[in-house]
Amino acid sequence: MRSLKKQLYLVAGIVCFGVFTGAASATPVGILNLTNCTGGGVTVTATTIDWLLPVGGGTGCIASDTGTNVTFTGGGPLLPGDTTGLIHDLPGSLTDFMLFTDQPNLHFDLVSIGPGVVNTVCAATLNQNLASCSVAAGSAFILTPTSTGTAVALAANGIARDTTGSSAWLGNYTTQFPGITPAQIQDAILHGTTIPGFCSAGACTDTYSGSFSVTMTPEPASISMVLFGVAGLIGIGRKRFNKK
Repeated sequence: MRSLKKQLYLVAGIVCFGVFTGAASATPVGILNLTNCTGGGVTVTATTIDWLLPVGGGTGCIASDTGTNVTFTGGGPLLPGDTTGLIHDLPGSLTDFMLFTDQPNLHFDLVSIGPGVVNTVCAATLNQNLASCSVAAGSAFILTPTSTGTAVALAANGIARDTTGSSAWLGNYTTQFPGITPAQIQDAILHGTTIPGFCSAGACTDTYSGSFSVTMTPEPASISMVLFGVAGLIGIGRKRFNKK
Protein backbone atom coordinates (compact mmCIF):
# COMPACT_ATOMS: atom_id res chain seq x y z
CA MET A 1 0.00 0.00 0.00
CA ARG A 2 2.79 2.40 0.95
CA SER A 3 4.60 1.49 -2.24
CA LEU A 4 1.51 2.32 -4.27
CA LYS A 5 1.16 5.67 -2.48
CA LYS A 6 4.78 6.52 -3.23
CA GLN A 7 4.23 5.72 -6.89
CA LEU A 8 1.15 7.95 -6.98
CA TYR A 9 3.10 10.83 -5.40
CA LEU A 10 5.87 10.29 -7.92
CA VAL A 11 3.44 10.38 -10.84
CA ALA A 12 1.81 13.53 -9.42
CA GLY A 13 5.20 15.21 -9.12
CA ILE A 14 6.15 14.34 -12.66
CA VAL A 15 2.80 15.56 -13.98
CA CYS A 16 3.15 18.87 -12.12
CA PHE A 17 6.67 19.31 -13.36
CA GLY A 18 6.02 18.32 -16.96
CA VAL A 19 2.52 19.54 -17.66
CA PHE A 20 2.73 22.80 -15.80
CA THR A 21 6.13 23.73 -17.18
CA GLY A 22 4.47 23.41 -20.57
CA ALA A 23 1.51 25.50 -19.39
CA ALA A 24 3.92 28.07 -18.00
CA SER A 25 5.09 28.99 -21.46
CA ALA A 26 3.22 31.87 -23.07
CA THR A 27 3.29 33.47 -26.47
CA PRO A 28 4.58 35.47 -28.40
CA VAL A 29 7.92 33.90 -29.27
CA GLY A 30 10.58 34.25 -31.97
CA ILE A 31 13.08 36.71 -33.44
CA LEU A 32 12.40 40.35 -34.31
CA ASN A 33 14.94 42.02 -36.58
CA LEU A 34 14.10 45.54 -37.71
CA THR A 35 15.42 48.57 -39.50
CA ASN A 36 14.28 52.09 -40.14
CA CYS A 37 11.89 52.56 -43.05
CA THR A 38 13.38 53.78 -46.34
CA GLY A 39 14.55 57.36 -45.91
CA GLY A 40 14.24 57.19 -42.13
CA GLY A 41 16.64 56.93 -39.20
CA VAL A 42 16.96 58.29 -35.68
CA THR A 43 18.04 61.61 -34.17
CA VAL A 44 19.58 61.51 -30.70
CA THR A 45 20.33 64.35 -28.27
CA ALA A 46 21.56 64.21 -24.69
CA THR A 47 17.98 63.71 -23.47
CA THR A 48 15.82 62.54 -26.38
CA ILE A 49 15.50 59.83 -29.02
CA ASP A 50 13.48 60.83 -32.09
CA TRP A 51 12.75 58.01 -34.54
CA LEU A 52 12.39 59.55 -38.00
CA LEU A 53 9.73 59.53 -40.68
CA PRO A 54 7.18 60.69 -38.10
CA VAL A 55 3.76 59.09 -38.54
CA GLY A 56 1.93 61.02 -35.82
CA GLY A 57 1.59 60.67 -32.08
CA GLY A 58 5.33 60.94 -31.42
CA THR A 59 6.18 57.81 -33.40
CA GLY A 60 8.59 56.90 -36.18
CA CYS A 61 8.52 54.20 -38.85
CA ILE A 62 10.16 50.76 -38.56
CA ALA A 63 10.24 47.75 -40.87
CA SER A 64 10.69 44.09 -39.96
CA ASP A 65 13.93 42.81 -41.49
CA THR A 66 15.45 39.53 -42.69
CA GLY A 67 15.27 36.75 -40.11
CA THR A 68 12.12 38.02 -38.39
CA ASN A 69 9.69 35.30 -37.34
CA VAL A 70 7.48 36.05 -34.35
CA THR A 71 4.57 33.71 -33.77
CA PHE A 72 1.71 34.77 -31.54
CA THR A 73 -1.95 34.16 -30.79
CA GLY A 74 -4.48 36.28 -32.61
CA GLY A 75 -2.72 36.69 -35.97
CA GLY A 76 0.69 36.50 -37.51
CA PRO A 77 3.29 35.32 -37.80
CA LEU A 78 5.23 38.56 -38.07
CA LEU A 79 7.68 38.06 -40.95
CA PRO A 80 10.25 40.15 -42.86
CA GLY A 81 9.02 42.98 -45.05
CA ASP A 82 6.31 44.40 -42.81
CA THR A 83 6.79 48.16 -43.25
CA THR A 84 3.82 49.29 -41.18
CA GLY A 85 5.70 49.32 -37.90
CA LEU A 86 5.62 52.20 -35.44
CA ILE A 87 8.08 53.06 -32.66
CA HIS A 88 7.58 55.71 -29.97
CA ASP A 89 10.01 58.57 -29.40
CA LEU A 90 11.63 58.81 -25.97
CA PRO A 91 10.60 60.24 -23.62
CA GLY A 92 7.23 58.91 -24.71
CA SER A 93 4.80 56.05 -24.38
CA LEU A 94 6.19 52.79 -23.00
CA THR A 95 2.97 50.90 -23.77
CA ASP A 96 2.91 49.77 -27.41
CA PHE A 97 6.43 51.15 -27.73
CA MET A 98 6.72 49.11 -30.91
CA LEU A 99 3.79 47.75 -32.90
CA PHE A 100 2.83 46.73 -36.42
CA THR A 101 -0.49 48.14 -37.51
CA ASP A 102 -1.50 45.12 -39.60
CA GLN A 103 -0.83 42.86 -36.57
CA PRO A 104 -3.06 44.60 -33.97
CA ASN A 105 -2.88 41.75 -31.48
CA LEU A 106 0.91 41.88 -31.13
CA HIS A 107 2.22 44.52 -28.71
CA PHE A 108 5.78 45.37 -27.66
CA ASP A 109 5.85 47.35 -24.40
CA LEU A 110 9.13 48.91 -23.24
CA VAL A 111 10.36 48.22 -19.71
CA SER A 112 13.84 49.78 -19.79
CA ILE A 113 16.75 50.86 -21.97
CA GLY A 114 20.47 50.57 -21.26
CA PRO A 115 22.40 50.54 -19.11
CA GLY A 116 25.36 52.32 -20.61
CA VAL A 117 28.89 51.98 -19.24
CA VAL A 118 30.60 53.80 -16.39
CA ASN A 119 33.48 55.03 -18.54
CA THR A 120 32.85 58.53 -19.97
CA VAL A 121 36.37 59.09 -21.35
CA CYS A 122 35.64 58.39 -25.00
CA ALA A 123 38.38 57.29 -27.37
CA ALA A 124 39.78 59.99 -29.65
CA THR A 125 41.27 57.50 -32.12
CA LEU A 126 39.85 54.65 -34.16
CA ASN A 127 41.27 51.65 -32.36
CA GLN A 128 39.22 48.54 -31.67
CA ASN A 129 41.37 47.74 -28.64
CA LEU A 130 40.24 50.85 -26.75
CA ALA A 131 37.44 50.85 -24.19
CA SER A 132 33.79 51.56 -24.89
CA CYS A 133 32.25 54.66 -23.34
CA SER A 134 28.98 56.49 -22.73
CA VAL A 135 28.60 60.15 -23.65
CA ALA A 136 27.79 61.10 -20.06
CA ALA A 137 27.08 59.44 -16.73
CA GLY A 138 23.71 57.70 -16.91
CA SER A 139 23.53 57.65 -20.70
CA ALA A 140 22.05 54.42 -22.05
CA PHE A 141 24.10 54.48 -25.27
CA ILE A 142 27.39 52.58 -25.57
CA LEU A 143 29.99 53.94 -28.03
CA THR A 144 32.61 51.41 -29.12
CA PRO A 145 35.63 52.40 -31.22
CA THR A 146 36.46 50.17 -34.17
CA SER A 147 39.21 50.31 -36.78
CA THR A 148 36.83 52.08 -39.19
CA GLY A 149 34.59 54.25 -37.01
CA THR A 150 32.29 54.05 -34.00
CA ALA A 151 29.67 51.42 -33.29
CA VAL A 152 26.78 52.64 -31.13
CA ALA A 153 24.46 50.28 -29.25
CA LEU A 154 21.33 50.86 -27.21
CA ALA A 155 20.08 47.88 -25.20
CA ALA A 156 16.34 47.60 -24.65
CA ASN A 157 13.96 45.12 -23.09
CA GLY A 158 10.26 44.79 -22.42
CA ILE A 159 7.10 42.70 -22.58
CA ALA A 160 5.56 41.28 -25.76
CA ARG A 161 1.79 40.66 -25.52
CA ASP A 162 -0.86 38.92 -27.59
CA THR A 163 -4.43 37.79 -26.93
CA THR A 164 -3.47 34.97 -24.56
CA GLY A 165 -0.31 35.89 -22.70
CA SER A 166 3.01 37.68 -22.60
CA SER A 167 6.71 37.04 -23.14
CA ALA A 168 9.96 38.92 -22.63
CA TRP A 169 11.76 40.68 -25.48
CA LEU A 170 15.31 42.01 -25.33
CA GLY A 171 18.17 42.98 -27.59
CA ASN A 172 19.91 46.02 -29.08
CA TYR A 173 19.42 48.88 -31.49
CA THR A 174 22.67 49.53 -33.33
CA THR A 175 24.18 52.01 -35.75
CA GLN A 176 27.59 52.82 -37.22
CA PHE A 177 29.40 56.15 -37.62
CA PRO A 178 32.13 55.48 -40.24
CA GLY A 179 35.28 57.53 -39.84
CA ILE A 180 34.02 59.18 -36.63
CA THR A 181 35.60 58.64 -33.20
CA PRO A 182 33.61 58.20 -29.97
CA ALA A 183 35.17 61.43 -28.66
CA GLN A 184 33.83 63.33 -31.67
CA ILE A 185 30.31 62.03 -31.07
CA GLN A 186 30.58 62.87 -27.38
CA ASP A 187 31.69 66.41 -28.18
CA ALA A 188 28.89 66.82 -30.72
CA ILE A 189 26.22 65.73 -28.22
CA LEU A 190 27.54 67.64 -25.20
CA HIS A 191 28.93 70.78 -26.84
CA GLY A 192 27.10 71.06 -30.15
CA THR A 193 30.10 70.67 -32.44
CA THR A 194 29.31 69.79 -36.02
CA ILE A 195 30.14 66.50 -37.72
CA PRO A 196 29.21 66.96 -41.40
CA GLY A 197 26.54 64.51 -42.47
CA PHE A 198 25.84 63.33 -38.93
CA CYS A 199 25.69 65.89 -36.10
CA SER A 200 24.84 69.54 -35.52
CA ALA A 201 23.45 71.70 -32.70
CA GLY A 202 23.73 68.89 -30.14
CA ALA A 203 21.85 66.29 -32.20
CA CYS A 204 23.21 63.33 -34.17
CA THR A 205 21.26 61.55 -36.91
CA ASP A 206 21.93 58.19 -38.52
CA THR A 207 20.22 55.07 -39.84
CA TYR A 208 19.85 52.09 -37.49
CA SER A 209 18.82 48.47 -37.13
CA GLY A 210 17.74 46.30 -34.22
CA SER A 211 17.77 42.65 -33.24
CA PHE A 212 15.63 41.19 -30.44
CA SER A 213 14.72 37.79 -29.06
CA VAL A 214 11.17 37.16 -27.85
CA THR A 215 11.25 34.38 -25.28
CA MET A 216 8.60 32.56 -23.29
CA THR A 217 8.31 33.34 -19.59
CA PRO A 218 6.65 31.28 -16.85
CA GLU A 219 3.41 32.61 -15.41
CA PRO A 220 3.25 33.01 -11.58
CA ALA A 221 0.49 30.44 -11.06
CA SER A 222 2.33 27.89 -13.16
CA ILE A 223 5.58 28.55 -11.28
CA SER A 224 3.76 27.66 -8.06
CA MET A 225 2.56 24.38 -9.52
CA VAL A 226 6.05 23.53 -10.76
CA LEU A 227 7.48 24.20 -7.30
CA PHE A 228 4.72 22.04 -5.79
CA GLY A 229 5.65 19.20 -8.10
CA VAL A 230 9.36 19.55 -7.37
CA ALA A 231 8.66 19.67 -3.63
CA GLY A 232 6.71 16.43 -3.95
CA LEU A 233 9.63 14.75 -5.68
CA ILE A 234 12.05 16.04 -3.04
CA GLY A 235 9.77 14.79 -0.30
CA ILE A 236 9.65 11.32 -1.80
CA GLY A 237 13.43 11.29 -2.12
CA ARG A 238 13.87 12.27 1.55
CA LYS A 239 11.49 9.52 2.73
CA ARG A 240 13.42 6.93 0.75
CA PHE A 241 16.73 8.21 2.13
CA ASN A 242 15.47 8.15 5.75
CA LYS A 243 14.31 4.54 5.44
CA LYS A 244 17.70 3.31 4.25
